[in-house]
Amino acid sequence: MKESDFKPLLRKYLAGFMAALLLSVLSYTLISSDILPHAEGLVMAVLLLLAVVQLVIQLVCFLHLGIKNRSRNRTLTLAFTIAMMLVIVIGSLWIMKNLDYRMGMSSEAMNEYMMKQNKKGF
Repeated sequence: MKESDFKPLLRKYLAGFMAALLLSVLSYTLISSDILPHAEGLVMAVLLLLAVVQLVIQLVCFLHLGIKNRSRNRTLTLAFTIAMMLVIVIGSLWIMKNLDYRMGMSSEAMNEYMMKQNKKGF
């Protein structure tokens, strides 16, 4: 790697590191200090926004994902991976919720059933 190629890359790494560090400090400060005492929903929304911004910064600065021709395939691969993960997680939650609904037992009835099954043995 030539020195002329190294300096912009180093600058990009340092800018990404400083931005990620700043976002981490902002998140910690938001939680540790009582800036918004009775607005838990707002605090969670701000934390989620800071997390998404930090994710984008790390993807662009450190993983070199972008819209240029060289990195377009990597970006599409990442998008497909995220989509498949969402399908798996949302599908699993849907199935578990459906099973919970179809079982129709209260927690007391479930405990009673489990105790009865435990007394039977193997």
